[in-house]
Amino acid sequence: MEYIAIKHTHVMFALMSIILFYTRTVSRFMSGKLASNKLVFVGSHIIDTLLLVSAIALLVVASMNPLQQPWLTEKIILVIAYIGLGFVVAKSTQFKTQVIALTAATISLLLIGYLAGSKASFLL
Repeated sequence: MEYIAIKHTHVMFALMSIILFYTRTVSRFMSGKLASNKLVFVGSHIIDTLLLVSAIALLVVASMNPLQQPWLTEKIILVIAYIGLGFVVAKSTQFKTQVIALTAATISLLLIGYLAGSKASFLL
């Protein structure tokens, strides 16, 4: 039961994080007011921190070692890529670069979702 509760909490934080990412990105493409809102900025960091804590809790409760689970290793690599692409979207001043990075970030998220659901590695 503990695993299920942590898993659902993790999924909830993941969805909240994704929603906030796209909300901030669309805001940057428009006026940028919402993206620069202090509450949105701090809230995003809190949600992302809780997402990380729930991920670690899942690993501990399930006694999983990412190095022994190829799908999990791939998921972690994709999460790191997604974070890097998020920085590019946020910091770039060129619209074309932002759109390319956003597209790549979206693909990363889709692959992360696939790995989380199927637990089937596609590269390693």
